[in-house]
Amino acid sequence: RIGAARYDTMTTSVLTTVLTTTLGFSSRASPQFAHSALSGARASTFAATLSAVSRTPPQLVHRALSSAGRSGPTMAAVDPAAFEAVVKARYSCKVYSDKDVPDELLRKVLELTQRAPTSFNTQPWVAIVVRSEEAKAKLAEAMMEGNRPKVLTAPATVVFGADMQPEKLLADDVPDFVKQMLPVFVEQCSTPEAWAFKQVGLVAQTFMLAAAANGIGTCPMEGYTSIPDVCDAVGLDKARYSAPIVVSLGYEASPPPEKPSTRYDFAAQIFKDQVGKPF
Repeated sequence: RIGAARYDTMTTSVLTTVLTTTLGFSSRASPQFAHSALSGARASTFAATLSAVSRTPPQLVHRALSSAGRSGPTMAAVDPAAFEAVVKARYSCKVYSDKDVPDELLRKVLELTQRAPTSFNTQPWVAIVVRSEEAKAKLAEAMMEGNRPKVLTAPATVVFGADMQPEKLLADDVPDFVKQMLPVFVEQCSTPEAWAFKQVGLVAQTFMLAAAANGIGTCPMEGYTSIPDVCDAVGLDKARYSAPIVVSLGYEASPPPEKPSTRYDFAAQIFKDQVGKPF
């Protein structure tokens, strides 16, 4: 369950926004400015006011505001060339070797997957790792014919379940603004399923990149006999979950294609400020 402790980082920026509007600061005030304003003798008074206005537990306000203005870890240490290599190495691997993927390595990939972003950090997803021959056969029956060999021959296949009832993930001590805004974000996507699919898309991409970084091939699949069939195959509650994507995983049986798959021309897909204006 998602509790208040999970919102420390996010709440720093959210509470600063509330501070700059509710307490009369410029809406462009920086976190450093807010932190400075909250220093000294006035800190407890402002914190108490902010807690009351935002209906956020006082201890969370103090914890979040205490980190405002601090310089946290940056991404300067990330090697852009290494990331580019991972992105370009990933491709849809459709034929797998007999080499198994150790549970320890698969767990590492899945732990990296857990770092994927989701709305309000609700993490509305589950992953079912299909490993046994019996489970593979059951899942394969729920796939279209062209996808069945991938499920049957891959060392593992992961079914990503999308939680269409994210409110059930919220603990009682979650700040009220989360409880109020989450339904708004879900409604913007027309259906809870559409919202949950969007969240799982971020998760699945993180999973595939993490696998590629560890030398493991993947293939995303959406060709099922039906989504309910996939849910039944892995025991997902169809009243709560849907299955937007299934990803097979394993070591490639042959070298990857010499030429990467084609992409649209940059100018046809990327724009500046508005559609049609070249970047």
